[in-house]
Formats: sequence, C-alpha cells, structure tokens
Amino acid sequence: MRGIGARGVILAYLSTFEIGPGQKALRHDIEVWCHKNQHKYVMKELQYDTYRQQIGNMIIESGAWKDAYVEGELNNVFCPCSADESYVVVYDQTCEICYNATE
Repeated sequence: MRGIGARGVILAYLSTFEIGPGQKALRHDIEVWCHKNQHKYVMKELQYDTYRQQIGNMIIESGAWKDAYVEGELNNVFCPCSADESYVVVYDQTCEICYNATE
C-alpha cells in the first residue's frame, strides 16, 4: 500500500466523521486523530506538527496555501474564515462566515 501523506489522512478524518461543506472541525481533534490513526494510511510515521502545517496549507488563500499549492492536488479544502481559528470550516461557496465578512 502506498502512503497518502498528511493531506490524505486529514481527508480521511473528514470522511470518517462525515464532516462536509460548511461544517466545522476543531484543529486539535483533527491533529490528534490523524496522528493516532496515521498507521492506516501512511507508510512512514509523520510528526504531530506535520498535520498542523498541512491544515494550514489546505485553508484557501492563506499564506501557507499559496506557498504550498500543488497543481492537481486537493488544496481547496477549508474556507478562508478558518485562518487563525481553533477550528476549520470545510469549504462551502455559501459559507455564512466568509460571506458575511465580505459584505
């Protein structure tokens, strides 16, 4: 089995807990679950901080997102309103938090 990396483990978390567009998840919960369950998905053990960094890379329009953008990868996962929060919001083009911030 080929490892899928931190991004894939984070997506597995969202799928496992059925967290979809417009729904929130605590960053800490994602990081803990991913680190604890990574052996099911990755070949090599990843550091705990790797998940924290990858979450930042998956927040649309964040500095980390711009720096880590990879063509063909699933980069647009979390809404911009997730930046600097203890939670992330799965991207939804009608996100009330993002929408209200731009009015």
